[in-house]
Amino acid sequence: MNPNWTPMARRLVEKRLWLLGYISEDYQDDLRAIDSLRQQSSHIDTYADFAFQVQPDGKFAGQINQLALQEALTRNIAPLILFHNFNGKTFDPQPLRSVLSSTASQRDCIRHMINLLPPTAAGVHVDFEGLEAPYRIPFLAFLESLKATLHDQGMLLTIAIPAKRSEGEAPGYDFAGIGRLCDSITLMTYDQHFAGGSPGPIASLPWMTETLDYAIRYIPHEKLLLGIPVYGYDWSNELTRIVPMRAVPELVARTNARILWSDPAVEPYFYYWRGRLKHTVWYENELSAKIRLGFVKSYRLRGIAIWRLGYETSRFWQEVTGKLKR
Repeated sequence: MNPNWTPMARRLVEKRLWLLGYISEDYQDDLRAIDSLRQQSSHIDTYADFAFQVQPDGKFAGQINQLALQEALTRNIAPLILFHNFNGKTFDPQPLRSVLSSTASQRDCIRHMINLLPPTAAGVHVDFEGLEAPYRIPFLAFLESLKATLHDQGMLLTIAIPAKRSEGEAPGYDFAGIGRLCDSITLMTYDQHFAGGSPGPIASLPWMTETLDYAIRYIPHEKLLLGIPVYGYDWSNELTRIVPMRAVPELVARTNARILWSDPAVEPYFYYWRGRLKHTVWYENELSAKIRLGFVKSYRLRGIAIWRLGYETSRFWQEVTGKLKR
C-alpha cells in the first residue's frame, strides 16, 4: 500500500469491487452521463472523464468536465482523467508515434498530463488506441515513467486496452507488461463489430470468453475490469450510427421491427427498412448484459467498466445490483 495515496486513490485501492463508468458527450451540453452519475451514485465507484486528446507535440487539447467532477466529489466518486487519441472520427496513431519516438518526448508528454490533473483526481486513465507493433516497447517505457510520476504524487495509473484472442491481434499491446505496470486495466470487450465494419454482434459471448481467457494468462485477474457495452449499432449502406440501450425500445416501436435473438452470440438484433434501405441493428440489452456480468465472479475480476454512462436503462442497474452484490 502506497502511504502517499490521495484520499480518492486510497478509497479505490481499498475497494474489493470497482464499477467504473465512462463519461463522454455525443453533442454539446449532452447531460445524459451526468444524470446517470447523479442517479446511480450508490453503484458507481469511479468514473473516467474522456477529457484530453493527445497532440503530435505531446500537448493535449480538451478540458475537464467540471460538472462531472463537482457531482462526483459531492457523492464520493473517485475521478479519473482520461487521455486519448480520438480525433473526432477515429483513433489516430500519428500522435502516438510522435510522443513515443524518444525518451524526451515521452517525458514532455507526461509533464503535460500531470499539469492537467486536478488535485482531487484519483489518477489517470490512458486510452491510447490503435497502437502499432513498433511502439510496443516504447509504450511500456512510457507507462513505467508515468506510473512512477503518478505514484510519487499518490495517484493511480489505469488504462483501457483492446480485447484480443492472440498475440497477433493488436500486437502493440504487451499484456504482461501492461498488467505489471498498471493499477487497473479495462479490457474493452466491446466493438467486436464496429461502426466502420460489417454488421454483427457488439460482444458475442464466445468472443468475450476467448478474450478474457487470453487476458488472464498475462494480467492479474484482480486488476481487470470487464468492459460492458450499453449500446448497439444501426448499420445501413448509407450510414452507421450508435444506438444507446435506452433508445432501442423507441426505435423498435417506430420501425415496427421484430426483435430476434442470436443463440450463438447470446445477443439481440433486428432488421428494419427505411424506404428501400435495409438497416441491421445489433445491441446489448439488459438480459445480454446480465449474462456478461456473471464473468466478474467466474473470473474473479476487479469489476466492470461501462461504456458509457447515460446510454443505459434503469433496469440495467437492477441487473448490476443482482449480479454484483457487494
